[in-house]
Amino acid sequence: MNDTDERFMHGDNRQQNNTGNTSTGNGGSQGSDKARQTKEQAQQKAKETADQARDEALRRADSQKGFVADQISNFSEAVRSMAMQFKDQDQVSLADYTYRLADKTDSFADHLRDENSESLLKQAQDFSRREPALFIGGMVAGGFLLSRFLKSSNR
Repeated sequence: MNDTDERFMHGDNRQQNNTGNTSTGNGGSQGSDKARQTKEQAQQKAKETADQARDEALRRADSQKGFVADQISNFSEAVRSMAMQFKDQDQVSLADYTYRLADKTDSFADHLRDENSESLLKQAQDFSRREPALFIGGMVAGGFLLSRFLKSSNR
């Protein structure tokens, strides 16, 4: 029996190199190190890409929030006009509610202008975790009101 047959039969996984010396096979560990390194590089690249996408989204949100704040202010003025009509019709309680709504929407528009997008996003996330039903209901109602307002302003 030759040396290779003997190693095979006894489960010896040593390999002979070109000079005839034996060495332990660590090709598997080198391969797993390479795989781990490649995985870490891919994870790092994915994190960098996600960070870049998030930064770009926040930058765009910052540039658009002024427009949104202006639209909310326009909505507030329309509500305030409605409140004056209620007051003229001696519907004091409805006028009072609509004036309060106009004041709240003005405050919201000012808050939107003053805060950066990252802070606004964090506030929305915190609120949605504390009050998920109210958050979803508010988003639906806000979307409905905004669509009605934009539809009527196009006429």
